[in-house]
Amino acid sequence: MLKKRLRVIVPTLQVLLLISAALWLNIFSKVYINRPEFIVGCAQLPIQILIKLNLPLAVLWFPVVYAMNWASSSNDWNLPSGATGMVINAMLDLAILSTVALFWYFVVVEIEKRRYGSSLIRLSNRTLEIVKAIVLMAAGMGAIAVACWEVHRLFLLDQLYRHAIYWSSMVNAILGGLFLLTWASVLITVSVKDLKLVLRRNQKSPS
Repeated sequence: MLKKRLRVIVPTLQVLLLISAALWLNIFSKVYINRPEFIVGCAQLPIQILIKLNLPLAVLWFPVVYAMNWASSSNDWNLPSGATGMVINAMLDLAILSTVALFWYFVVVEIEKRRYGSSLIRLSNRTLEIVKAIVLMAAGMGAIAVACWEVHRLFLLDQLYRHAIYWSSMVNAILGGLFLLTWASVLITVSVKDLKLVLRRNQKSPS
């Protein structure tokens, strides 16, 4: 019963956190519209931390967001405005919230299955399983690299600033870094275990 509740509670909590962070960004940006350093330093902080909390999903969404930002800033592309633009933005927001909910539902179910020796992402093809393990390993190493960069950037800001940008960056580096390192540990551990399982099966299979 508790497991089934977690499948609802965890995704719902993640969606509520994302909505709260978006509202914080919107309100803070309007209040401090003439203080861009506060918008960068404080308003965007919850979103930045949640991106690190949802690291695998953020990686998948990055090409879409990058393409939309490029299209909106390009003179060759004119994105719809007015009611059409509002509908597109609403659909994009709904898509992001839906994928966040589905992602954390998947995480909860995957944890449950891993406890009993199975997995949702385990593949029957040996080559694909090895490729998957390598990708997970690379993602974990990438998360470590981003965490190290955040700490390095903190020292750079310490030399340049002594106000909201520095302190928010410190919170982002510490809390966001913990999320990044947690994901790195999870991804690397999963990749190593799955790779060992594949190699063990290969040794047992007849030549």
